[in-house]
Amino acid sequence: MVQMSDEYILDDVVETFSDEDTLMSDIRNNPVKWLLSLAVVGPGMAYTMSEQASYEAALNGWGLPTGLEWILAVFVTGQLLIAPLSCYFLARTGNVASGLFIAMGGSAILVANPDEIAQFSEAFGWPFFLFCVALSAPMLLVLKNKKKLLDPGKERTTWCTLLSTAIMMYTVAAIVPSAGVALIDVSCEDDTGALLSEVDIFAGATDACEALQYRYAPVLGMAAAIGWAWPRGKKIIDDLSDDFLDGLKD
Repeated sequence: MVQMSDEYILDDVVETFSDEDTLMSDIRNNPVKWLLSLAVVGPGMAYTMSEQASYEAALNGWGLPTGLEWILAVFVTGQLLIAPLSCYFLARTGNVASGLFIAMGGSAILVANPDEIAQFSEAFGWPFFLFCVALSAPMLLVLKNKKKLLDPGKERTTWCTLLSTAIMMYTVAAIVPSAGVALIDVSCEDDTGALLSEVDIFAGATDACEALQYRYAPVLGMAAAIGWAWPRGKKIIDDLSDDFLDGLKD
């Protein structure tokens, strides 16, 4: 399974936000809003950093009832919906910083916990790929509307860069694995499809299905979509997509 330096991603999210003076001022002025934002990503981050193999093991380690597994599932796998939709609706209400925080934190949680997305991909097949692509649209729309949300300058550039990073993480976490399953469903023979559970859709296994070599295409497609939403950031996004592709193939 591909390793995307999960702890580094989560630490980088926190460090980047902590270094922004304007953000710290926003936190001091709107503590309730930020507590709610932290509550949305906190459980998933805690589970990720616990390095437990299952929700049950994590709850046992924390001394909590195992019957609460569904809550962890909501805050981990549920980031598939929570991250893009929260980003969109918070941005529409002018809360761009907290929306970005949830988008980055939620996407990082998904990257760090790929098994759940892989299981959904296998269960629902190619329609799940289209579902994941559609869910990325809200974040792209927020990026496209940046001029209405932030004044020109360093703050907007930083915000656009971080949101673009969140979108790329979301692509790697949800769209790439679901694309692998979609390619198997559409292009591979029945015998190969029957072995879906044995195929590592993140790395290798192209011998099982030649079409799998194209599973990384969504990363390039998303880079183009981000370039459409943020033309001035094209160079940044090209470098970012190259880094993600290198990380996936290592």
